[in-house]
Amino acid sequence: MNNVVAVIKETAEEIILPRFKALTAKQIKEKSGPGDLVTIADIEAEEKLSKALKQLVVGSEVVGEEITSKKPDTMNLLSSEPLVWVIDPIDGTKDYIKGGSQYCICLSYIENNYPVFGIIYIPSTKDFFYGIKDHGSYLINNAHESTRLNVNKQIADNIYVSTAIRKSVSDILTANFSNSNMIYLSSAIKFSRIAQGMGHFSLRLGPTYEWDTAAGQCIIEESGGQFLDKKFERFAYGKDTNYLNGPFFIFNGELTTYKDTINQCLSLI
Repeated sequence: MNNVVAVIKETAEEIILPRFKALTAKQIKEKSGPGDLVTIADIEAEEKLSKALKQLVVGSEVVGEEITSKKPDTMNLLSSEPLVWVIDPIDGTKDYIKGGSQYCICLSYIENNYPVFGIIYIPSTKDFFYGIKDHGSYLINNAHESTRLNVNKQIADNIYVSTAIRKSVSDILTANFSNSNMIYLSSAIKFSRIAQGMGHFSLRLGPTYEWDTAAGQCIIEESGGQFLDKKFERFAYGKDTNYLNGPFFIFNGELTTYKDTINQCLSLI
């Protein structure tokens, strides 16, 4: 654990933070099309993390967002290898480019289709959120203080959603949870907020990739929350041939509280 934290922190300090608000036009490129952006920081951070993680666990493989965009076959490792690291070197690249603070590093370890270890590191606050299967979830803050996360202690009346949420979905949430505040975030930081008990519900209907969710899932589950697919089953990885996530739903509490809302949202697909 300490070695993984050290390499993430080093990557942020050596590669990501020095380029924050200092990127040139040549250091920002499009991948699949307009709006799908990558920076030199994304690429170099993933390269550094991949090399270090393979050395930490001999025989493990790495699936990263940036290498997969160049070599799509890399995604096959999720279904063919039992031990796989999944990396999103900068989740929230657009926010990073704009000079915002809502970006993070996501790293997870997949074992037999489920995340057993996950880290979300927020460079702007230097907060580490991590979860380890059967050992709980924790926050290590900038003062190096460690706090175990338990969503059952206190849950704020907030719903965390993507900035890209459709109005029709937002309308359902507003109607069904009229006392809840809607908080919009474009990165996996929203998962850490749910794990902290700062919100009770989150969802995504549109496509995301497995590196977008795996770290957050482990942290949420180990804090006592649930992370389910459209069949109300535990979210799994390496199952889809395109390695795109289907709809997912995150909540702190009982499924009965959210089931009708989830079904209403699914009817829009």
